[in-house]
Amino acid sequence: MQISEAARADLYHGLVELLGEDRAETLMTHMPRYEPADVATKSDITELKSEIGELKVGLAAVNTRLDRLFLVLVAGLVAFIAAMASVTFTVG
Repeated sequence: MQISEAARADLYHGLVELLGEDRAETLMTHMPRYEPADVATKSDITELKSEIGELKVGLAAVNTRLDRLFLVLVAGLVAFIAAMASVTFTVG
């Protein structure tokens, strides 16, 4: 809920009376003004959750492809080592 500038000023003056000007200023800086358009709505949160779900699916697909790539690289490395060993033991 956004408060009016008059209510905000009233709060500030009350804080000055209770806490002093420096402390009131400090406290008010931690209570920034905001525009209603800047506040996330339930719809925004739902949309964000949906996008996160899509991102998780995409990341799972990337993970699967990386797993396959790793297996191919390991198989290639094993084949390369076997070929090198064969050449080494054949020549020697």
